[in-house]
Amino acid sequence: MRKYRLPFLPNSTYWYLYSYAIVLILLTKMSNSCRSDIRTPLNAEELSARCRREHRKENGVLESFQSQSIQPIRILEQCEKSLSEAYTEDKRCIQRLEKELVNCSQEIDYLQDQLSARNAEVNYLEEHVRNLELKLEGMEDLQQEVFSLREELKGSNSKQFLLIQELETKEVELEKSALAIEKLEESFSSIGLESQFEVESIKLDMMALEQNLFEAKKIQDETLDENNRMSRLVEELQVALQDAQKTIIFLNEENRELKEKLDTVNIKSRIFSQKDENWLENKDRPQLKKQPSLNEQGSNSIIPEDIRTYGDVQVPLLRRSTVILDPATDLEGKMEMSHQIQEYECLVKKLKN
Repeated sequence: MRKYRLPFLPNSTYWYLYSYAIVLILLTKMSNSCRSDIRTPLNAEELSARCRREHRKENGVLESFQSQSIQPIRILEQCEKSLSEAYTEDKRCIQRLEKELVNCSQEIDYLQDQLSARNAEVNYLEEHVRNLELKLEGMEDLQQEVFSLREELKGSNSKQFLLIQELETKEVELEKSALAIEKLEESFSSIGLESQFEVESIKLDMMALEQNLFEAKKIQDETLDENNRMSRLVEELQVALQDAQKTIIFLNEENRELKEKLDTVNIKSRIFSQKDENWLENKDRPQLKKQPSLNEQGSNSIIPEDIRTYGDVQVPLLRRSTVILDPATDLEGKMEMSHQIQEYECLVKKLKN
């Protein structure tokens, strides 16, 4: 009896783990690319080029995944071909065994007919021997004929025994052929059930693979939209950062100029106040010695004028100092703006992560 081996078919868990490993590889590649982008500063063109390359790699992996999903269908077709070939071969074997069974039954009928004929001949010979023995009891001449008839009887008995043995062997062969036919029918039914079960399992695997492919395409579209949105946001933030850097540079230059002006004004005011004090001291001492009566009038007239002139000089200086100090508050606001811009940059880096 021939043994038919089924071709190897992949397990559903194996293909599920294989698709899950491919998705994990894609996610690790995307995370590694995003980390490398965060560590090394890139402009918008380099970032878009990197995204396009990652998109091409993902498309290549998906195409290879689709090509691998065709292999179970091919294996199923090969399995169906092998089953059809085995079915035709079993059918031929069954037909051949049926023919042999018919031939064996015909031979058994023929041997039974011969056996009945031999039995009839044996019975006839026995009756004839009996008749001859009865008729030729006293005849010694007929002993030789009786002996020959006995020899023929022995030969016919041996032939009968051989025919009986052959009949038994044919019956045993017939039983074996019937058992072989039953085993072939059972194996054929089991093969049909196994093939049907494997076809259903492969269909379920194909449905799972199609679902995974649809989810992968959906994730890919979402990542593309997110990358486009992030690229636009990065471009806008880069433009805002450039404007903020320009304003910071301008404010730093203006602050430096204002500090220089403030220093010069402070130096001039100190020099001017020192000169006024020296002038007042040098001018008031001789007048106090020579004209004590006029000292009171002169002090009431000259000193207020000097104080007035000194106040007239110091008031604009103080106003200028207040004007100079006012942009400092504006500078603080602009520094707060630069700090907010830096916070936006940190937020962009976190979004990239």
